[in-house]
Amino acid sequence: MSVFVYGINFKTAPVEIRERTVLAGDKLEASLREIRKKLTNIKELFIVSTCNRTEFYYSTSDNSLKDLETWLSHTSGLSRSVLRDISYQHSEAEAIKHFIRVAAGLDSQVLGEPQILGQVKDSFEQARQVGSIEKELNLLYQVGLRYAKKIRTETKIGESPVSVAYAAVFLASKIFEDLSSKKALLIGAGDTISLAIQHLKQAGIKNLTVANRTLQNAQKLASQHGADAINLQSLEEKLTSIDIVVSSTGSEKVILKKRDLEIVMKSRKRRPLFIVDIAVPRDIETSVQEIPNVYLYTIDHLTEVINFNVGKRQQAAEAAEDYVLLGSETYQREKRVSSGNVLLKQYRRLVESIRQNELEKTKNAFDINSGTSDILDNFSQSLSNKLTHEITTLIRSAIAENKLELLEELKRLYRLESSNTSGSNSITKRNNEPF
Repeated sequence: MSVFVYGINFKTAPVEIRERTVLAGDKLEASLREIRKKLTNIKELFIVSTCNRTEFYYSTSDNSLKDLETWLSHTSGLSRSVLRDISYQHSEAEAIKHFIRVAAGLDSQVLGEPQILGQVKDSFEQARQVGSIEKELNLLYQVGLRYAKKIRTETKIGESPVSVAYAAVFLASKIFEDLSSKKALLIGAGDTISLAIQHLKQAGIKNLTVANRTLQNAQKLASQHGADAINLQSLEEKLTSIDIVVSSTGSEKVILKKRDLEIVMKSRKRRPLFIVDIAVPRDIETSVQEIPNVYLYTIDHLTEVINFNVGKRQQAAEAAEDYVLLGSETYQREKRVSSGNVLLKQYRRLVESIRQNELEKTKNAFDINSGTSDILDNFSQSLSNKLTHEITTLIRSAIAENKLELLEELKRLYRLESSNTSGSNSITKRNNEPF
């Protein structure tokens, strides 16, 4: 049985194509059940489907790519020729490497982003509940997740901010030693402000206020995060008690001017005010940086931080490749050990067949009582255990160390011996099992 991954991601297809292949919510569970029912050659399956990728991890005794591609073509409405142009496939060693990179965030659009790890876990759990997970994919998942977590914890892949909102909070932490005691004001009600609120809360800030020209929009966003809401007319009054300002609106006019902030700062008694203006065009008049104790950062400053940190993450990603390779080697070794148990079972069945055959002949040759029969049974069992101990150890060692030539030689000898042994027909038939 071999393991494959077949997928489409942000590197291979634009969003208007990717969105047609997304399998989310109830659609994911239905797809798992349908594929298992219709594509019977696919024995195990789990699907990772996000806005940036849709990937099928599956085990099969053949490739099965054509059948899976046909199914996705029917589901998405994309032709097979289009899917062939935008898809990729990996098997075995490359499949586990790809899975580790995905789970660790090395293959993400934002390098090192942490959300994908949780998404992978959820996808696997849903497949497990559906009943489409057995030993092959369970091994891939367990080993892959183990090394993805090592990458997250033992490299700096996720430490440096690479989003605008996160970079804003990162800079705030450089101005204030203890963010948890500070008050923050968010101007705007879009996605960037929403993300900034999340990062500020994660940094320990509890006192948050959302300001927007339309109070209803401010209230809607504030209610989602347990924050207060005000309209822009109350901005100057609120600024007297605020420590951090993050502004990102779609306004074409400046929202906060130097002369307004000079009045505010007089009542603050030299307490520093940290302002991040993410808007383009800018919300805050640039001359406010001339006011003592006002620290103004614009999108250009954040871009410098982001670019620097992307470089740091790329360095971490290079170091993470060592874990990817180690994870692949571990997976292949554990798979060999798991599959090698088949060879051990074959060998033991052969020995037991020989023992039973010879024992039966001995018993038939002599008129023995039950007590003597038990003695012979124990003797033959003890003898076979001692005779098979060394070869069993040798097989296990050959499997663990990937000594393929020795394994092949053992299998060749096994076939020669089993063909001359009574009961060999059933054993020879099983000899086609992989080791």
